[in-house]
Amino acid sequence: MAQPNKLSGKPSGAKARDKKPPVYSAVKKEASTLFSSLDKWIDKNSRTLLIIIFGLGGLFSLLIFQARMDIGGDDSTYILRAYDFLHKGAFPSFQGPLYPMFLSIFVSFLGINVIFLKFLSIICNVVALLFLYKSFKGRVPSFVLYSVLLLTAINTFILNYASLTYSEAFFMALQFVFFFYFFKLLDKVKNNTSMPIKESWKSWAVVGLIIFLMASARTVGIFAIGGMILYFAIRKQYRYILYLLVAFLIFYIPIGFIEKIIWHAQNQFGGQSSQYMQKNAYNAADGQENFNGFVMRFFQNCDLYLSKRFFQIIGLRSFDATTTITGLTFLFLFAFFFSIYRVIRSKNTYLLAVGMYALSLTGITFLVLQIQWDQPRLIMVFVPLYLMIFIYAMYDTLKKAPWALQFIGVFIVGILVISEFKATVNKTKENLPLLSKNLHGDIFYGFTPDWVNYLKLSQWCENLPKDSLVACRKGPMSTVYANGREFFNVVVVDSTHSTNADSVISWFKRNNVRYILLAKLRLNPQNPDQGFINTMHRLISPIARKYPQKIKFIRQEGTSEEAQLYEILY
Repeated sequence: MAQPNKLSGKPSGAKARDKKPPVYSAVKKEASTLFSSLDKWIDKNSRTLLIIIFGLGGLFSLLIFQARMDIGGDDSTYILRAYDFLHKGAFPSFQGPLYPMFLSIFVSFLGINVIFLKFLSIICNVVALLFLYKSFKGRVPSFVLYSVLLLTAINTFILNYASLTYSEAFFMALQFVFFFYFFKLLDKVKNNTSMPIKESWKSWAVVGLIIFLMASARTVGIFAIGGMILYFAIRKQYRYILYLLVAFLIFYIPIGFIEKIIWHAQNQFGGQSSQYMQKNAYNAADGQENFNGFVMRFFQNCDLYLSKRFFQIIGLRSFDATTTITGLTFLFLFAFFFSIYRVIRSKNTYLLAVGMYALSLTGITFLVLQIQWDQPRLIMVFVPLYLMIFIYAMYDTLKKAPWALQFIGVFIVGILVISEFKATVNKTKENLPLLSKNLHGDIFYGFTPDWVNYLKLSQWCENLPKDSLVACRKGPMSTVYANGREFFNVVVVDSTHSTNADSVISWFKRNNVRYILLAKLRLNPQNPDQGFINTMHRLISPIARKYPQKIKFIRQEGTSEEAQLYEILY
């Protein structure tokens, strides 16, 4: 048995396992290199640099702020779910209930205040940046941390979603809060590997709660568990896998039971799984995906997100790029697996956890989501983590190299900063005139004419009887601009409704639809000549042919790309 150390009172054989986690600091005695010199300079000027980084992030957040609703459906859909949860008790299970429930707190006393609800995303983005700093401070070299902080603070895509009521900023905040508390837990168990569960259960419970919140905010968040299981399996800490699962389930099971009892809510994972199984996310008639289809989907999504979206987000490809470049996909994969090798070799367990988390969540995203989605936001929330791993691997590989080689590494980071800064400045110049008009009361300025006509007519629908619904293609947007008035949202039209007038009339009558709003919303927002979304036109056409007397014209907005309102006379 090891003898106690006279100074510490601890067994001398426990020295190795009682060591504190490595703290990166430029004050370590080592040969001076470019990296170490930069670390020293950053540590010396850390307060000033943080003020500059957070100041730039805050300034650009305001300059890029989008005071109007985004034409992407989710920007208004989350607000509508918050409104319906508050006023109708409709549980917002699809895509995760937590964010709409969070918004409903403010909707309860402010109503649908678009500016304020969007400003909440800026606050979430600041929280995410703060906990990114707090999570990795002292756990990666200062040059790595501050590089990623700056790249995250000025990133055009992240700043853009910081002024939308999508769930991305909210989820990013939860993600970095999770890492902050998970790393604190790792410090506890690393410093005392024999620590009994009764001394650490509170830390496990906090981690389990945050994973539950992440899963409730965004369905893919539940796979944070998968990433941490991979981490503990690599570390051969199998009992911690059990602790983690129990910590998650003690929240997931009872809260799920409460949701079922009070709101009769459908499980968010079960509700979305059926859509993921479809070949086409928007049309179940195309059939269910098979094994080979999922494999193909995975590799196609890898190409889409790794060669196109990732490089767009970091500013190295044009936002308008539509092609994939398989070579860039392989470059990303090589960089990732090489970085994980360097992380394991350097024994940085924090970044190993980050790598397994990012691998798990992006991997499942590529597997389950149809390629029609192809949206940068689906990978954007993980980009700061990938940058952290990549820049750290470069730093670790070159830390003992000559100054000239280290300068190449600094140059690469500089190129990323310049690319992102340039993209953000350009976005600012583009947005400022729109922002000024919107804040001075012109709420439709910045929309293309098709959307202006549609939203003006939606707003006019406030004059219609409250007990009669208006059927339209973009119901959530209409609801937001009609001050909460309910619309009957039509997403797809099946073959029966597109050909049978009696079927359409019966369907509308069952759903208390009395009016139908037709609009010529562009298929391509930048080009009106490429056609328009004709969902509603396909519905009304069979009625107009068979029962023209049952359709009464009410109102029109615009003379070109017009929106029209009709009453259905049953």
